[in-house]
Amino acid sequence: MQDTAATQPTTERQSGLRGRPRDPALEPRVFDAALSIYAAQGWEGFTFEQVARVAGVGKNALYRRWPTKGALLREVLRERWVSADTIHEGNLRDDLRALCRMLFAHLTGPLGRVGLQLQLDIVRYEVVAEAVAGYSDGVQRSSRAIVRRAKERGEIPADISWALLMNVISGAVMSRVSATPEPLREEMLARADDFIESLVALVYRGLTAPG
Repeated sequence: MQDTAATQPTTERQSGLRGRPRDPALEPRVFDAALSIYAAQGWEGFTFEQVARVAGVGKNALYRRWPTKGALLREVLRERWVSADTIHEGNLRDDLRALCRMLFAHLTGPLGRVGLQLQLDIVRYEVVAEAVAGYSDGVQRSSRAIVRRAKERGEIPADISWALLMNVISGAVMSRVSATPEPLREEMLARADDFIESLVALVYRGLTAPG
């Protein structure tokens, strides 16, 4: 399925109101609207028309900023989905705790279906896979930084794989959330901190064990 700026004519997009100052409140409204639409409907329902309507903006404003739906989805993920950029607690244990809490908050929150939609759509649509890859570049950089700082502080051996460590952490949280049946979901949320502490302790022991 091709990712285009829908049926909006090129001349209309290019001849928009170029002299009008950018509205600083527009992009946050668009990001919030776009993420909620994607969580509810996935790629098929993720249209410029829908986003413009929910955000309360004109379609031309969208076309001037994002030439394609893929470009919009990529930036929405960067701005509103999981990011480790702000995690810098001073030690690896607290960094991993903060990362787990962030993952739990996103996956169990009102927009938690974004993660499920992405898993489905990256298989179905090449353009979604490309958008997620562009978003993942930033996540990988910040994740590598967490592990690099831990190595520089001497907390873990220098040969630890940042990718393996992050896969273990994120995979465990995602599995916990997705595998818990609805009747047990409330209990899972109530015990989230206990799960996070146990997970971080287990991973940290493995990282610092002799040999």
